Amino acid sequence: MNRRSFLRRLLALTAALNGVAPAAAAAPAPGAQGQEADPTGDSTGGPRGAGSLPRRALGSTGVALPVLALGGYHVGLAAQREGEPAARALIEAALDEGIRFFDTAESYQAGASERLLGEVLADARDEVFLMTKTHAPASRDVDSARRHLERSLERLGTDHLDLWQLHSVKSPEDVDRSFAAETGAMVYLREARATGLTRFIGVTGHVQPQAQLRAVHHHGAGQPFDTMQMPINPIDFHQHSFQGQALPKVVEAGIGLIAMKTSAAGALLEKGVTTIEENLRFVLSLPVSAMVVGMETAAQVRENAAIVRDLGPLDEAEAEALLERIAAKAELSLEWYKS
Repeated sequence: MNRRSFLRRLLALTAALNGVAPAAAAAPAPGAQGQEADPTGDSTGGPRGAGSLPRRALGSTGVALPVLALGGYHVGLAAQREGEPAARALIEAALDEGIRFFDTAESYQAGASERLLGEVLADARDEVFLMTKTHAPASRDVDSARRHLERSLERLGTDHLDLWQLHSVKSPEDVDRSFAAETGAMVYLREARATGLTRFIGVTGHVQPQAQLRAVHHHGAGQPFDTMQMPINPIDFHQHSFQGQALPKVVEAGIGLIAMKTSAAGALLEKGVTTIEENLRFVLSLPVSAMVVGMETAAQVRENAAIVRDLGPLDEAEAEALLERIAAKAELSLEWYKS
């Protein structure tokens, strides 16, 4: 793709997201008990702690969120490697730095990630935007999704989610099974949204951009959803590119775009291809609503929040220079999750 013209197009879309007013309020949960709590911190008169982060609109939902989100898989890893007190301190640090979007999934550490988030966030539930996912690749059906939601709500200690996503679609065929009329998992996700068990629903995937494009097709064919999560990082531009193939269609459809694997699951850092500052600032230069970043220590949370807060997105010249510098280093082994 023509790097300069493509970047210019995406930067124009990003500018629209950056125009969100800092105090934009989130809509209350459908079916909530008459409360208009804002799960982004505004209901308490401002973010807890000293931290604050820039916000962006979450697609067409009417919600604006701090752009940095805490990845739940790494919350579970922190507990496994350093113990649960370290994982709890990680979540507390995220709150203190202004993070209000918390990601997890029922499959992460057999539910331990959900449980830890539920316990630590119990007293801050009305301040946060809580997301989990359902993953049943063998079936992708209504029954598996229903079971997962029941268990997720129990572990998270809440009566509703802010966002519930179909986890890790791998191909157009996988998407079609998930969206199948009457039997597909998305049937129950839409039911859960209609009945207030979740405010919003979405789709995630990191293998084929074609899977994301197929989901966008279903969105436009009468099965709408609210968000899509996919890999966005500098090296993705050069190989099997989600930002090149899927990102424009997602944004044009009004779907909230959530970036993940912003450092290619750490490979870009481990191989010395890019720095964490370059990765986060590059992703911020694109029209993403939020980015889920894997952080395992409070120090990483503080470092990443400072980058987002103080440095902001790359400009067009900086982004183009970064992509040109790393082009020769592109290889799919850096993004093993695409295979």
